[in-house]
Amino acid sequence: MNRTPKRFVHTAEGEVRQMSTNLKIGFPFILALGLAGCPSSSSDVDSGVAYYPPQDDAYVAPTEDAAVTPAPDTAAPDPYVWVVIQDTEQKACTTNGPGADIDAVALVANTGTSVGTVLGYGINAKFKANPLGNACDTCGTGGNCKYAAISSTFTEDELVARTEGPQDGQVNATGDDVGYFSLNAGTLQLQIGNVTTGVGPLEIKPGDQIQVYEVDQSYPANNYAPQSCSCLPEHYTVYVQNALGTKTLALTPTLLDPANTTGIGNATCSALTSTSTEGCGSTLFVVP
Repeated sequence: MNRTPKRFVHTAEGEVRQMSTNLKIGFPFILALGLAGCPSSSSDVDSGVAYYPPQDDAYVAPTEDAAVTPAPDTAAPDPYVWVVIQDTEQKACTTNGPGADIDAVALVANTGTSVGTVLGYGINAKFKANPLGNACDTCGTGGNCKYAAISSTFTEDELVARTEGPQDGQVNATGDDVGYFSLNAGTLQLQIGNVTTGVGPLEIKPGDQIQVYEVDQSYPANNYAPQSCSCLPEHYTVYVQNALGTKTLALTPTLLDPANTTGIGNATCSALTSTSTEGCGSTLFVVP
C-alpha cells in the first residue's frame, strides 16, 4: 500500500487536493530564516521544495558598559574674600577713641618659603555700627569721640579709610592722630588687595594668616606714639566671609605682640590658650 503523505492544492476550478506534509512543516522555517540569512539547504524529494533546517541563534557576547566619566563639578568657587573685625572691648568712655583702634589688616603667607611674607593689605573697608548701640556715645567731658564713627571732627568715611593699606597709625601728643579708626562696638569689614598692585580681592585660604594691627603698647615702644600714651591693647574677634556674606568662619588668635604681655606700661593681655577667641592688641590669626 502506498503510504506517502497526501497534500491538498487548490486548482483553478476550486478543487482541493492533498499536499505533502513535508511542505506544510517546512514553510514556517522558510519564512523565519528568510529574515536571518540563507543557510545550506536540502531538497524535499517528495515535493521538490527546498527545506531549510532550523538554525541556532548566533551567540552575541555581552559587551561591558562603557565607562562613564563623571560630569565636572560646575559649582562656582565661593572663596573667602572679606575680613570681618568685631569690637568686643567695652571700654570706659574716657578717651577720644572708644573700643578697638584698628590701624591696618594684612594677609600673611604661612606655607613653604613664603612663611611670614605679607601678601596684601586691606582695601574696600566698610563699617557697620552695633545695632545694640555704641559702646560710648560720648567720650570724656568733651563729648567728641574724635576717632570713632560718631566723631564731630572727621567723617565716618574718612576714618574707615584709615584702616586700609599698611600700618601707618600715629598717636600725637599734640594735634590730631592719624591712621586708625576706633570701632566703638561696631564691625569693620575689609577685602585684601595685592601688596604690590593693590588689586583685589585676594582669596583667603585655609592656612593663611591675618595680622591685625591695633594701637597698643607696641606703638610707644616703636615711637608710633609718645611714651605718655596709655595705648591700651584692646579686644576684638576676627572672621572671614565669602562675597555674599553667606559663609562665615571664625579665626583663631595664635600670636600676640610681646609688648602687650610682658608687663610693659599698660600691657593687659593674657596669654593665649587653645580656647582663646579674641585678639588683644596687635594679634596674628590663622585661617582654619
